[in-house]
Amino acid sequence: MTFLLPLELADPDVCPGLDMAEKGARASGTPFLSFFTPPEIVALAREAGFGDARHVSASDLTQRYFAGRSDGLRPPGNAEELLVANI
Repeated sequence: MTFLLPLELADPDVCPGLDMAEKGARASGTPFLSFFTPPEIVALAREAGFGDARHVSASDLTQRYFAGRSDGLRPPGNAEELLVANI
């Protein structure tokens, strides 16, 4: 699953977009209820019974899937993080 970091931990270049998305979601009646640090989300997954839970950072995903692109396409830094969990 994906999750968002607390706004104060997000890269400065993505903060305006995240802030705008959060305000838009709230205004449309679907507010963001939770933001998590990587240790928090991993702990919650383990508490819920997922024995194998790990955080994969947005920068790791960018390096894995966008490295070497000739067009320079890259997602914004740490806009969404990933939790991989198995039982």
